[in-house]
Amino acid sequence: MNLVRKTNTYYLIFLAFLFPIMVTVDYYLIQYIVNSEVEEILLHESERINFHLVEEGTFPASNYLFETTPVSEDIAFSPKFKDTLFYEAYADKRIPYRTYEFIAQVHSQNVRISLKHVLLEINELILLLFVTTTLVLLVLVTGLFFINQKIYRWAWSPFFKNLTTLNNYDVAQKQSIHLEPSNILEFEELNKVVTSLIDQVKKDFQNLKEFNQNISHEIQTPLAIIRNKIVLLLESQNLDSKELQWVQAVYQETNKLSKIEKSLTLISRIENQEFKRLDSVDVRLLIENIMNNMIEMITFKKLKVKTNLNPVKIKCDLVLADILFTNLIKNAVQHNHEGGSIEMFLSEEKFEIINTGDESLIETAQLFNRFQKGNASKESLGLGLAINQRICELYGFRLDYNRQGRIHTFSLFFQ
Repeated sequence: MNLVRKTNTYYLIFLAFLFPIMVTVDYYLIQYIVNSEVEEILLHESERINFHLVEEGTFPASNYLFETTPVSEDIAFSPKFKDTLFYEAYADKRIPYRTYEFIAQVHSQNVRISLKHVLLEINELILLLFVTTTLVLLVLVTGLFFINQKIYRWAWSPFFKNLTTLNNYDVAQKQSIHLEPSNILEFEELNKVVTSLIDQVKKDFQNLKEFNQNISHEIQTPLAIIRNKIVLLLESQNLDSKELQWVQAVYQETNKLSKIEKSLTLISRIENQEFKRLDSVDVRLLIENIMNNMIEMITFKKLKVKTNLNPVKIKCDLVLADILFTNLIKNAVQHNHEGGSIEMFLSEEKFEIINTGDESLIETAQLFNRFQKGNASKESLGLGLAINQRICELYGFRLDYNRQGRIHTFSLFFQ
């Protein structure tokens, strides 16, 4: 839900509660004002009648006087207003009136005088005012809604243009970012902050990229020299068996260090989105090539392999696709036991590989973290699945893992 829709939703919810209250208050307020006016007319008429009775001793002509009733002096009576209905023959129906009753003396005799004022036109006036006020409120709310829409499009236009620019901006490109200026202070402040942050991120990105390139070169060179010297030592005839074991251990750890450096550099390059190319990768052909390259290891472990591979193509960098599927298949072979089994299924939706093996020593949620190993194998660096996870994040794939005892299942969803 975008900002204007959410704002309008809150407005409508607020008005849904407020509008009935406003209309009700408006109706009773108008009714009170009109009734007050009627009562003021009747009070004024009662004063005029009292004055005429005192001065003339007779009732004056009045359009509001309709009933006089002699009453005893012992009866306590207070002036009062009330609403009532009177039948009018000319209209052949009952018509509402507002009445006012009070006591006056006529020739030393207490008389209850009743005045009346028709409310028919008054009620129509109240209804008219009520409808008019309601329409004004509706027009006002509708106008505010459309004005808000117009202001939203005008005021937020630079923001959405900048949002599109930011979504399309690549921190790896050399050009500086140019944001749409705005005459709104908050948006202009936001532009300054975002530009400053992007410049800093771009600078850090370039420094990190250069660091990865330099560290890769500076580490691989001495490692290559160390390996060459160790090979010379291994070929030497002057080492006894114990010294030979030491040199072999150093050689293995040197190779391991080289693999770790290459894997970490690859993860960093993937996270920095340095792989821009999108190839149409034939997944079935790629898997068949990987299996052919691992046939010796599969044969050595006497693994039973079952495949059901449909022709599938995905959009992905060919190098990363090869790394992704190689890691999955190599993981199934390397962590399998002798005489175990591997099953592979490929469809448009996913690639699934199921293999036997030892029970995992790590929680499933942590399996895709760096340097996490499913078992205590010395050959594993704990980086293969971390690399796979980064590749999946780059292309919108999803990699799931499930285990049931000694049966391990990796599912790679393409969409």
